[in-house]
Amino acid sequence: MVSDASKKKAVQKKAAAAAKRGAKVPASSASSSASNNKTGAKAAADALAAVQLSDRTCTAVLTSHQLSRDIHIESLTLTFHGHDLLVDTDLELNYGRRYGLLGLNGCGKSCLLKAIGCRELPIPDHMDIYHLSHEIEASDMSALGAVISCDEERVKLEKEAEVLAAQDDGGGAALERVYERLEAIDASTAEKRAAEILFGLG
Repeated sequence: MVSDASKKKAVQKKAAAAAKRGAKVPASSASSSASNNKTGAKAAADALAAVQLSDRTCTAVLTSHQLSRDIHIESLTLTFHGHDLLVDTDLELNYGRRYGLLGLNGCGKSCLLKAIGCRELPIPDHMDIYHLSHEIEASDMSALGAVISCDEERVKLEKEAEVLAAQDDGGGAALERVYERLEAIDASTAEKRAAEILFGLG
């Protein structure tokens, strides 16, 4: 069977050949081919924008149980710009353990961490991943304060609530929506959650 794409291509070829000969192209086929070109180009541009291209390619197989706290990955292959960094490697991360990566510059330590942070490896969805790509700037802020300040949505909502509460009408429905959102993101336990993250890091 002939596919739709082949049919469209054949119609476009005929229209181009007719235009080359100087013959009249039926208006319906000319307009449909022009609209198909515009629609196809727009669709391709939208699809390309939706895809976040990466310099890395990563393939792996999760062999541990999906609900397990431990991660066991086999056949891990990681390439960067076509250069093999890891080939058919096993990766095992056990709950409660800390790991360090040692190796020469350019051997793929950061690339592996970025692949884990972007969930390019088959890591179960119930596990939270926090990837810190660089150090925070030096300041007088405590470690707990730095972690809490990273919750940008909560900080923005709290500032908005302060501004709305200071208004003459008391903020009204807008303030109520902000408080509902703060409750939905569980803002009252932000400090406790930040402390748990820091405790987990040691």
